[in-house]
Amino acid sequence: MAKNSSLSHRVTRDLRRDIVAGVLAPGSWLKTEELAARYAVSVNPVREALWRLQGEGFVVANPNQGARVRAVDDDFIRNIFEIRQAIEPIFVRRFCQRATSGDLDRLRAAAAIFAEVAADRPGDFEALEAANRDFHAIILEGEFNNPAIEAMERYAGIINATRAKLPVTLSHLRERVAQHRKIVEAVAAGDAEMAARVATEHVRAAGEDLLNLMRQARTIRDREGRFEETAVRAAAKAPADSTI
Repeated sequence: MAKNSSLSHRVTRDLRRDIVAGVLAPGSWLKTEELAARYAVSVNPVREALWRLQGEGFVVANPNQGARVRAVDDDFIRNIFEIRQAIEPIFVRRFCQRATSGDLDRLRAAAAIFAEVAADRPGDFEALEAANRDFHAIILEGEFNNPAIEAMERYAGIINATRAKLPVTLSHLRERVAQHRKIVEAVAAGDAEMAARVATEHVRAAGEDLLNLMRQARTIRDREGRFEETAVRAAAKAPADSTI
C-alpha cells in the first residue's frame, strides 16, 4: 500500500510537470495504459494521479470517455477570477474585524517582503508567488469557511502554471505592491469595507492582467505561424523560380 502510494505521488508530480511544460498539450487525451508505460508503473498509480490532478484542475474527466489535459482559455480564467473576486473580499473583511496588533505587524512585514522582491527580482515568478502566498496566508489564518477556501484555491496550481509562462507586467507588479499596502492601511484603520474594496480591485486587476498577457501571447504565436508559413511557401517556390 505504501509503495503504491509513493508511486502515485511520483506519477502525480511527473504528470503535473509534463502538463505544465507543455509536453502533454492542452486538450490531449490521457490514456491510463499509455501513461503507465510512459512513467513505468502499473495503471493504478496513474488512476490515482489523474484523480489528484483532476482535483487540482489540471485534468478534466469526461464520463465514459476518459480524461484530458485542461485547456486554459479566456472563459476558464474569467470564471476562476469571478469566483475569487466574490470570495476574497469576504475573507479580507473578516480578517480586518478579527486582526490583532500582532497579525497586523506580520501582514505589514509580509507586504514589505513582497515589495522588496518586486523591486529586486521582478522577473522571478516563483519568489514573487511565494511572497504573495505568505501575505494572503496571514489573511486566511483563523478563517472558518473551509469550503470557500477550497473553492478559491482549487485551481491555484494551474493558474500559477499558466501565469509563470508569461512575462511580468511591471506596471501591474507595482499596482500589486500598492494594493497590498492599501489593504494593510485599511486593516490598521479598522476599515473593513475599504479593505474589501481594495481586495476586489486586487483580484480584478490580476485577472485582467493574465487575460491580456494570454491574448498577447496568442497574437505573437499567430504572427510567428503566419511568418513560418510564408517562409515555407517561399522556400517551396524558390527552386522553380530559379530554374533557367
